[in-house]
Amino acid sequence: MIGLGAFVPVAFVFASIAGVMLYVQLVNLPFAETVIALSVVVIGGLLAAGREKPARGVWIGLFAIAGLFHGYAYGESIVGAEPTQLVAYLTGLAVVQSVIGAGVALVASGRAWTPTSLAPWLVGAAAFGIGLSAVVAQLIPG
Repeated sequence: MIGLGAFVPVAFVFASIAGVMLYVQLVNLPFAETVIALSVVVIGGLLAAGREKPARGVWIGLFAIAGLFHGYAYGESIVGAEPTQLVAYLTGLAVVQSVIGAGVALVASGRAWTPTSLAPWLVGAAAFGIGLSAVVAQLIPG
């Protein structure tokens, strides 16, 4: 994600807010938890592969899709909320996600985060493993 600046976190934040709004409007996004887990697998796998990085539009698209489904899942936690609580929730969600996204973008743009370093591979491998365990949990009933 080197060189992507704020585009990826912004795409994720706006898409997650859109996902919350879809849930509030009673739009059904099927398999939300599975899509979330698969997005972590795909993004982690791309980072861990360490090959030529995908184009900016691919990263933005992946994070926007992930954000949309994450937002939809976040919406499930505010079922029946009054408008005031909903606005407060969305504001807090946007602020927290923006701070996290900006922090990750800042770290990723640092000198220590080079294509030859081990850090991108480790982060990608960890995300891939976490996502894969979430996919397995979705597919195998507990």
